[in-house]
Amino acid sequence: MRAFLEYISTWSVLKWVVLVLIAGFIGQFGRMTAEAIVKKLAAHRAKKNKISVRDNPSAVSAEPSDVMSGKTTEETAKNVAKDKLEKKRLKAMAKIAKRQAK
Repeated sequence: MRAFLEYISTWSVLKWVVLVLIAGFIGQFGRMTAEAIVKKLAAHRAKKNKISVRDNPSAVSAEPSDVMSGKTTEETAKNVAKDKLEKKRLKAMAKIAKRQAK
């Protein structure tokens, strides 16, 4: 065991410590760079999807009667939002009724 400890010099230990620290720094930098690239791509995709007409929920959920009557997409979007709120309210009421029935 003593021969092994004499074989290991201080400089070789320091070289390995520095090598590990440099590898950790490169790994951390690489990870941060990869995360930045992924965020940029996600933002680009979100912007692309936001502009797309076929993915626009107000345009997709527009009733044919709304289009024929000349309602704007803003009015249609408001109607869709109202419908969603009403659905949530009814669902909450159903949950409360179910709890009271138990």
